[in-house]
Amino acid sequence: MRAAGDIKSKLVVKAVRNVQRGYTSDDEGSRGMFRPEIRLDLQRSRLFTESFRQTDGQAMVLRRARALAHVLEHMDIFIRDWERVVGYQTSIPEGLYHPIDMNWRSVKRLVNSEAGKSLLDDMGRKELDELCAYWQGKCMSDRHQEAFGGDLAKYWRYEGTFLWSHWSELGLPDYEALFKTGLDGRIRLAEERLAAIEREIPPDYIGQKEFLQAVIIVLKAVNKFARRYAALAREMAASDPDPGRKAQLEEISRTCDWVPANPPRTFLEAVQFFYFIHLVRYLEYSTLGIGIRFDYLLGPYYERDIREGRLTRDEAREILQLLWVKLMELGLVYSPLLTSVYGGVASLQAVTLGGTDSEGRDITNDLTYLVLEAAREMRTIEPSLALRVHDGTPDELLYKAVEVIRTGVGYPSLFNDRALVPLLEKWGVPPEEARGYAVSGCVYMDIPGKNITRRVVGYFALPKCLWWALHRGVNPKTGEQWGAETPDPASFKSWEEVLEAYLEQVKFFTGKIAQLENTCRDLYARYCPRPFYSAIVDGCIERGLECKQWSYPSMVHDFIIVIGATNVADSLAAIRKVVFEDRLVTLPELIAVMDRNWEGREDLRQACLNAPKYGNDDDYADLIAREVHHRTEAAMETVRDRFGYSMRGDGSAVSATYGLSADTPATPDGRLDGGPFSDSTLAPQPGMDKRGPTAVLNSCAKIDTLKTYNHLLNQKFPPRFLEGEMLPVFVNYIKAWREMGIPHIQFNVVDRETLLDAQVHPEKHRDLIVRVAGYSAYFVDLTRGLQDHIIARSEQGF
Repeated sequence: MRAAGDIKSKLVVKAVRNVQRGYTSDDEGSRGMFRPEIRLDLQRSRLFTESFRQTDGQAMVLRRARALAHVLEHMDIFIRDWERVVGYQTSIPEGLYHPIDMNWRSVKRLVNSEAGKSLLDDMGRKELDELCAYWQGKCMSDRHQEAFGGDLAKYWRYEGTFLWSHWSELGLPDYEALFKTGLDGRIRLAEERLAAIEREIPPDYIGQKEFLQAVIIVLKAVNKFARRYAALAREMAASDPDPGRKAQLEEISRTCDWVPANPPRTFLEAVQFFYFIHLVRYLEYSTLGIGIRFDYLLGPYYERDIREGRLTRDEAREILQLLWVKLMELGLVYSPLLTSVYGGVASLQAVTLGGTDSEGRDITNDLTYLVLEAAREMRTIEPSLALRVHDGTPDELLYKAVEVIRTGVGYPSLFNDRALVPLLEKWGVPPEEARGYAVSGCVYMDIPGKNITRRVVGYFALPKCLWWALHRGVNPKTGEQWGAETPDPASFKSWEEVLEAYLEQVKFFTGKIAQLENTCRDLYARYCPRPFYSAIVDGCIERGLECKQWSYPSMVHDFIIVIGATNVADSLAAIRKVVFEDRLVTLPELIAVMDRNWEGREDLRQACLNAPKYGNDDDYADLIAREVHHRTEAAMETVRDRFGYSMRGDGSAVSATYGLSADTPATPDGRLDGGPFSDSTLAPQPGMDKRGPTAVLNSCAKIDTLKTYNHLLNQKFPPRFLEGEMLPVFVNYIKAWREMGIPHIQFNVVDRETLLDAQVHPEKHRDLIVRVAGYSAYFVDLTRGLQDHIIARSEQGF
């Protein structure tokens, strides 16, 4: 068996560096948006374009199916000398692909900028220019810009309140059903449905027929793609002189000949089946996350192989470690603007462990523990691990999880079924399906296999809404009415009236986001159907409808990621204390001082900083925070998506709390112009939680998950509090978190001195991993400002 260190040496790191904050370039952009060995691979764009040139005039769903099939049939394939799980989305291991059908402008700007010039050579830039010329007016970005007029055009461009962009799509395949039938079973289902409509001739016959034909094309192409790897492995085995490697290549050949066309029979076949589906899902269109319930789905294959002597535990660990290498290869090219929110991310993939079955029974098995062991040994930034915790979670599993957390990798992140299953039920998910939820990335929650084709609708800076409320929705620099027309702050008699004006701004901007997204969804349904994804979720083939043409009936779909709620709450607490109780200043005077970024009034800023702050188990601030969270969500839910469901918040802030805060001026909590927001929806502001970690939990527990959304909570501890005699104390802290019904918690376990040394001597800390917000990143890949934001977080202790 190979050592973990040997396998880890095969890693290719494709994490992106945050080179911008909003539209402001970061001073460190000159070192490149990616590590120097990473290249932009044009193969997918080249082949996709070749096919589109040949299918002009055909139905879009068929064009996209044939384009994906053309890619899978003609892309270069290779097997490296250490692999047992195979498949690439690029022609070289160091390659990244960008879906040119999504947006050609951003990638063209990137490769001609200082931050991205190493991604292509001159010949590559010339070819990219030729590909971009074809997609001008045809890519989704161009279609958005053509469609957006009036208010849509006005609010489409980022100005600091919300960031709407051409996001990757989320959604989880029905792996459980796929494993039962294989893709051949899905093909038969599509063929049977096609035969049925040809007998019945329903009113939408043409649309159904084109969609079902597209499904059959892509599923057959995926099977053929796998068999290309089988043939290559056979060819390589025939000439390999090493008996051990020859046997592995023959194993690869047998595996890829069988899956994903047929149901997997072994643990290795199940892993390879999953990876082929995951890979092609990424190739079809820009995609984030994983979300597979790994131990629940693959545990039975592992246990049967162990029981019947086909597999040892060490062999299974090696397969997992090799899979981890493959998952690290799935990076994405982001626009420089999006690095504001994805600093240090590769493709935001999370594997879900633990939880219950549909009847509420704990599903922990030996594979649960083995995944944790493999992750501890590999120490990669992806995949992250999301551990579902419920009342029946074994203590042994909690202790094993803490062993991994103690290494500093930032995972597993803990998700509380006590809070989240009822939340999903409130959103319209049946209880038996809610109990099967998975986390695909950050704190994104999905129901595996259901037609939940969704996008991050936008990143919403709540402190900017407060700022608009304090300025009547008018930009003071231009005089333009940008936000809602709320009352003159001089007329406010209490902090509650400030809150009401803030909520009007929240409702106003949520409406703008929804208008953009509803228009976008219509464009995606017309011009960007996804026949492969539609074929691997429940209900699309049966209905003869592509995934965007109908909706799983719940509020799970559309969500707006909210940032800075703690800053809003602390700002209102400061206004209450400094303006309306202590009367140190009038509200118009405070606004004027903030508009000068506190210049000449540091005394007033200190008074605002010293006002009660959320996170100290102090009802003065905490109950204001509760009002802010509950009523912000209620305001957002008054706005509907195109299927008639309420918009809602989400806590998946990634690095937006730093990257997008640059465009919000000074706020009443004492924050300076452009200063970072609190690092997650439930987290206190850095340094403002002064009464320890239990006080933080007490504050968090006052916010009702059922009246809000799936939150994120960051906490930071030095390693010594997770070992020795402190280990049981830390586990009891986790149990207290569970009992309080707080939906999520994750940990940075690294001391301040190490982080400071890594800033001075990055060459000594290349493998240092930190938890940013819902994902882990290599500390050296973050810019100095984001590093400082992480260092500033309160270091807890018991």
